[in-house]
Amino acid sequence: MQKPLVTVLGKAIKSATKLRGGGSALPGLVVERIDPEFIPHTLSQLPQGVVVVSGTNGKTTTTKMVVELLESQGLKVFTNRTGSNFIRGVAAALLGEVNLKGELHADIAVLELDEAHAVHFVKAVQPRYSLLLNVMRDQLDRFGEIDTTAKMLQAVAEATSETVVINREDPRL
Repeated sequence: MQKPLVTVLGKAIKSATKLRGGGSALPGLVVERIDPEFIPHTLSQLPQGVVVVSGTNGKTTTTKMVVELLESQGLKVFTNRTGSNFIRGVAAALLGEVNLKGELHADIAVLELDEAHAVHFVKAVQPRYSLLLNVMRDQLDRFGEIDTTAKMLQAVAEATSETVVINREDPRL
């Protein structure tokens, strides 16, 4: 499918879900299935690259602070403001920001990503920077072992091309 057609279809689904009162990630899921290259292609337009923020706790707050800091320096920042921190949430947020040609007018992306989704995300989009916050026990129901979460964040760090900022107070990182 051509990129503009995917974008138009995604935007139409996004508008329809808003009318129904929800489903912020559904348009991203549909676009992701139709065009797996939508996110990598769209984010590759950013001259300053991508920042990934991940960890068990503090992702939303940290992402908001980083966005504010970058915007205060005059950068136009794309971020997944709805807090949908799965890959489909990033795709849905992109649909809200791109024009009908699929162009994203931003300098840099700062993306809050769930640990498990961040691992998959960095296979498709190499982050320029990563901020890795912490590994806490409140994810045991999802990942079984605390070391599993740490290994996911390690994979994000290894995929990062320039700078990794790590919470030095967390011995698991």
